[in-house]
Amino acid sequence: MSNQQDPIEIQDSQELSGEGKQLVQIFTDMRSKQLEFLDDSGKSMIERIATFLAILFAITAFSGNFPPPYLKGNLPAKIMVIVTMILYLLAMASAILTIQPRMYDIPRYNVTEMGKKLRDITTYKMRHLQIAGVLFALGSIALAILIIVIIIGI
Repeated sequence: MSNQQDPIEIQDSQELSGEGKQLVQIFTDMRSKQLEFLDDSGKSMIERIATFLAILFAITAFSGNFPPPYLKGNLPAKIMVIVTMILYLLAMASAILTIQPRMYDIPRYNVTEMGKKLRDITTYKMRHLQIAGVLFALGSIALAILIIVIIIGI
């Protein structure tokens, strides 16, 4: 595991240039806002998944009768509806785990342990957000395949 939360160590033996100082500040800001960024990304992912679930719902319940005529007798389309729904719901679950409030047992007076705990929290959120992203991409591919299967079946 990388030491992403360790203090920035300046390796150059000479004074930093203006650009060097700016780079140090940029990365310091990124590190301090990383948890907020991950939470915002999780919320954004949930919104996108909800939008695509609405599209899936529109495709599967588009007519006055359920199922719509283009799904009747179209087994591949029915399978793709189920696969797409499962992928999107799993992606949403993973994104929700990214932003889910939880209690953290944070040591008050041990900075080293605080740093480890922050790395653990960040890693947890990143992992679930990455999983959500992969599942969302797979769900979107499945949705595209569903649309193709419906078009071919018409």
